[in-house]
Amino acid sequence: MGDTLIDVLIEEQGVLYSEDMGAEPGRDTPQELFHWLVGAIMLSARISAANAVRAARALRAAGLHKIDAIEETDRAELVRMLNENGYARYDESTADYIRDTAAWVREEYGGDLRRLRDEGGDADAVLKRLQGAKGLGPLGARIFAREAQLAWDVFYPTVDGPAVDQARRFGLPEDAQALAGKAGSRERFVRLCAALTRVALDGPTRAVERTAGG
Repeated sequence: MGDTLIDVLIEEQGVLYSEDMGAEPGRDTPQELFHWLVGAIMLSARISAANAVRAARALRAAGLHKIDAIEETDRAELVRMLNENGYARYDESTADYIRDTAAWVREEYGGDLRRLRDEGGDADAVLKRLQGAKGLGPLGARIFAREAQLAWDVFYPTVDGPAVDQARRFGLPEDAQALAGKAGSRERFVRLCAALTRVALDGPTRAVERTAGG
């Protein structure tokens, strides 16, 4: 049943959070990684994942997923966009986090987060460096790692948080290496982690519920 359940989870609820936002960290390009970093900051706020995704998607639609565009945009405009897309309580602080993070990535890494990765060290060292981004604590850094592992070997395989708890409830391996082996490929593993997180936060689809109960 475990293999069948994994297939159903990926099919039903395996949409990546970055994918929902329009970001593609798996391409491992500076712009896509930066947008996903902003997305991780937003997802780590005390706000629903749906609103975080909505706001991050709106920023991209407006071209505000690029460092230069963010730095050239008035703070008030950024605040307005966040306010209109689910961030009424956190619009000003999040706008400041995004602006400060854009400046940090440009100044420290020439606008390219791959340089942060390439400074070396294990996953914990890279996670610690990521927390130089304003508004990105340990939780946000782990969120970034979950989908950046599509391209960043230092993070693969990574599973934690709600996904681990949900894997346990489903009788799936809680160990990242074992779960990745069950998934069968890196992309399937990352999608499985996203699916487990979505089930934990939003509940299972009927198909997932039927398969898990079978």
